[in-house]
Amino acid sequence: MKTTLKRVSLLSLFISGTLLTASAQNKDTTIKNYVIEGVTIITTPKETYFLNQLPASTSILNATEVESGGKNSIKGLSGAVPNLFIPDYGSKITSAIYIRGIGSRFSPSPSIGLYEDNIPFIDKSAFDFEFLDVERVEILRGPQGTLYGRNALGGIVHIRTRSPFSTPGTEISFDAGTYGQYKGSFITRNRLSERLAFSLGGFYKRDGGFFTNDYTGISSDQGYSAGGRLRLAYNIAKNWKIEASGQIEQNDQNAYPYGAYNKSNGKTLNPSYNDTSSYKRFLNTASLVVTHNAPKWRLNLISAYQNLSDTMRLDQDFTAGQIYTMRQSQRLRNFTQEAIFKSENTKNYQFVSGVSGFYQSNFTDAPVNFGKDGVKRFFQDTFDRLFQTGVMPFQMNVTDNEIPVYGEYDQKSWGFAAFHQVNLKRLIFDGLSLTLGLRYEYEHQRLEYLSGMNMNLTFNRPGVPKPIAMQIPAETNGTHSQSFGQLLPKVSLQYSGSENMKLFYTSARGYKAGGYNIQMFSDIVQAKAMSGMPGGAEEDDDVSEVITYRPEYNWNHEIGFSGWLIPEKLNLNASIFYIDSRDQQVVQFAGATGFGRVAKNAGSSFSTGGEISALIRLTKELEVSANWGYTYSKFTEYTDNQNDYTGKFVPFVPRNTLNANIVYTKEINRGEFKEFSAAVRYNGAGKIYWTEKNDVNQPFYSTIDIEGSVKISIFDFSVWMRNFTDCRYNTFYFETLGNGFAQLGRPFNVGAGVKMKF
Repeated sequence: MKTTLKRVSLLSLFISGTLLTASAQNKDTTIKNYVIEGVTIITTPKETYFLNQLPASTSILNATEVESGGKNSIKGLSGAVPNLFIPDYGSKITSAIYIRGIGSRFSPSPSIGLYEDNIPFIDKSAFDFEFLDVERVEILRGPQGTLYGRNALGGIVHIRTRSPFSTPGTEISFDAGTYGQYKGSFITRNRLSERLAFSLGGFYKRDGGFFTNDYTGISSDQGYSAGGRLRLAYNIAKNWKIEASGQIEQNDQNAYPYGAYNKSNGKTLNPSYNDTSSYKRFLNTASLVVTHNAPKWRLNLISAYQNLSDTMRLDQDFTAGQIYTMRQSQRLRNFTQEAIFKSENTKNYQFVSGVSGFYQSNFTDAPVNFGKDGVKRFFQDTFDRLFQTGVMPFQMNVTDNEIPVYGEYDQKSWGFAAFHQVNLKRLIFDGLSLTLGLRYEYEHQRLEYLSGMNMNLTFNRPGVPKPIAMQIPAETNGTHSQSFGQLLPKVSLQYSGSENMKLFYTSARGYKAGGYNIQMFSDIVQAKAMSGMPGGAEEDDDVSEVITYRPEYNWNHEIGFSGWLIPEKLNLNASIFYIDSRDQQVVQFAGATGFGRVAKNAGSSFSTGGEISALIRLTKELEVSANWGYTYSKFTEYTDNQNDYTGKFVPFVPRNTLNANIVYTKEINRGEFKEFSAAVRYNGAGKIYWTEKNDVNQPFYSTIDIEGSVKISIFDFSVWMRNFTDCRYNTFYFETLGNGFAQLGRPFNVGAGVKMKF
């Protein structure tokens, strides 16, 4: 009751401040310029249309929406647009994006493409970084493989930062909130001449943590991050431009605040485990973009290099027992190169062509350590059972208190692609256009692996008075390679009654490359150890079937509409879609132990549904927007050789995503008072099934955020309240060793900030 009263008191103070500020305003009638999300006129290097005219379902979040909505990283975008869902797995290493039921939570290769200023991020470990000086975020739903390649199976998220040539100035901000939340940042943009400009920014962020580990008494999700970004733009000549940018980020966080989940009552407990779980990462990205604008065409050369070094420590059983832990370190290097040639004229025939290539190197050191409870559970109990059933002739006793399993994996991949897309702006009659696209994608992967363990045993042999000691080594090593090649077609028909209204149909094929299961080697080594026992069955050395999984494919069909139903008053976007997926990549528990996870290919599945987005300008000061997405996704053929999941709902796919915003903005311009704004933002998602069995789910839940700000002179003061109703919900669920664990969403929290612009 006290918590509710406190929250109501905070809201009362917030409303009182609104009324006091509004009473000080004058009667200024200056017309305000609005930038409307979803219909902003924006061009890109790869599109022959303006972004709002694409024959695709698109959404745009402008800078105000990103900053005021607390969307300071990619996870903050979840639910902001229809059918976009990004679950929080508890650390920055895993940032799976789901669009229309398409996504992947296990493979480093994502199902949704992420770009920043035309630079691809080809590994999910680098997805979760802090936004700096964002101008807008673009979301394209549906396969975008024709232009963007293998990692655009379900769509694209593109983050655009402000150009150094945009309005010069400096911004310094500081935010603080409950639960030890602090963040300071700055950004400055300067023109050194008419041809040369730069932007420079940096930030420091600290989180005190929202959840406490009951076993250790310390926060299980506290941490910090810091980083910076430099972007340089130089107009070399009249038609030549070059942009170079570099950014770095360092993260250190306690991670994985997973608590035991009770299936009978649906309650999630606080985390309570004994071993350290943390994540540290250093990430830096450098890019160079050269643009040549000719009278009738444009050429873009885009080069990028990304370096990621991280270490993850994980209590894999998430209990107070000493069962097993993992420490995984990655050294990831990516290099990408792309050349894009695009027409720039008013002719009926428009085209974009290009070639691209990438090289990726990832060395992973991932030892697993079995503690004393794990030695008993996975080894000693197994030996006892085999002896009792007569499979083993002797009673074996493990003398190790701990058994480390070492694992080193060197993965290298490279690939190239060529694509061409044409657009006939007038087909048969004015307003009807046709788009045809085709891409060929090739990729080669190579894995060198070394994994093994040593186990010390004793056993008694008839006629021998003393126990016999022996050591059982088990090791697997080798090299494996695989290649993939794929054609990705696309066709679209669109009718545009005007520049601000369109009706379209699109059919496109999506593709996601296969890969390797390096998490599987602990099971392989354990099986080898068992085969080395007296009377043990010989283990097959061919592991290629176990450690690999195949590519995933889909066909996406959609019909959509967007436009102003009432000019400058009511904007509507709507679409319906059907996606047929083949060889969908899913996660299964490996072997009899159940502690390893392996990626497999389900037979087939489908997703169908739709989206509706509406924007209403009630007055010059008041806007209301609403977004609803619905996805119905099921397996049509899938078995893991133990269970048949045909007809079950695909996990991690919200049936509904719902977002609504009421935003009030009033220009004051009285003395030092410039502007006042307030917003109420509603987000909802669910039902979400967490398992293929569909026996655990998150029902539909909703959160409410409240924000307000006032601009006084060069200062912008703001207050915010997140999850105002203190909704209790799970953002993630998984099972290990027969137990279920979940991560709770963040509880009610409140904060304030100040920004200085000059």
